[in-house]
Amino acid sequence: MRTLDKIVKVADTYVLENDPRHAKWSWGEALLMYSLSMLDDALGQERYFEYYKTYADYHYREGIVIDQADTCAPVLITNELYKKTGEKRYADMTQKGIHYLKYEPRLLKDLINHNGHSRDSKDYPKSIWVDSVMMSGVFSGIASHDYKDNALKAFALTQPKQYAWYLQDQESKLFHHSYWKILKRPYPRHLFWGRGNGWVVAAYSIFLNYLEDADTMRILNEVSEALLELQRVDYYFDTVLNKPGDNYRESSATALIAAGWLNGVYKGYLDEKFFEPAKHALHAILNNVQIEKDRYYMTEISGWTIPMFFMPYRLKFGPYPGYKYVKKGRNINYGVASLILAGIFYEPFERVEEHG
Repeated sequence: MRTLDKIVKVADTYVLENDPRHAKWSWGEALLMYSLSMLDDALGQERYFEYYKTYADYHYREGIVIDQADTCAPVLITNELYKKTGEKRYADMTQKGIHYLKYEPRLLKDLINHNGHSRDSKDYPKSIWVDSVMMSGVFSGIASHDYKDNALKAFALTQPKQYAWYLQDQESKLFHHSYWKILKRPYPRHLFWGRGNGWVVAAYSIFLNYLEDADTMRILNEVSEALLELQRVDYYFDTVLNKPGDNYRESSATALIAAGWLNGVYKGYLDEKFFEPAKHALHAILNNVQIEKDRYYMTEISGWTIPMFFMPYRLKFGPYPGYKYVKKGRNINYGVASLILAGIFYEPFERVEEHG
């Protein structure tokens, strides 16, 4: 079975089991819908079109609120729908995301508070999160390209370097999860979250598909070099990268890193030495897919991970435990999205391998 065929079976299982009208206007759902649109493009089909269209149409009728990075992310799919259909409602939804990025107050330099002006912003310290490089950073690059918006392009080009300024550890070159303004430092310090660094590798690599930027390419290479030394012997990455043997391997981080590396090698942003580790990582995840009759499940995806106030690594209890104790699940939307992206970016290499 070809790699993308198996990933299609995972995507088909997710679509069969999850009603798009019940999917929230939020980041995990957004990445899943966006990846399904990209998968349609890779397949040359409209296999999932009605699924992500139903999602967008439902939220159009209900009314959308974009008040933080997580609720900005779904305009990734409304933008794709506008390009595919030309329908005004999708352009209107997308423009709300562009307006948020242009006019939301800045917290640090050109960076927006991760929680924006949402209710969450009242309960959590003002901070920037590595998650935002994917949730809003990628969209800023795509939209500035698609709409030929020079003001948005200027904003987009500030993002990769400024996130690195606040979040990247200068010794290890890995990214911290967040930076709290009140502390004037990253939080938690010297804990390097696997999926967060996966966001960086995948997001910076995709960003470069739309905007050329030497700083983005430099940072992508720095983080990738650091991660190369941390890949496990089973080709996965740990949920906390710098505590090997004290936490667990995690598939969404692994898939995101593989996706960023595969795209980076193919496009020339990264050296070819990253191809084999990326290929092995993708196949390791696929070899661990659970098959139940005709349904396929991606496994070992960690749940929502938040840098909490107390014992951020070892806290065992509560709705948001520390990194070490976040529970894992299967076919979680953002995990499936990361696998789809990795499969899409592997496809051109597999075609070459098949035809010699």
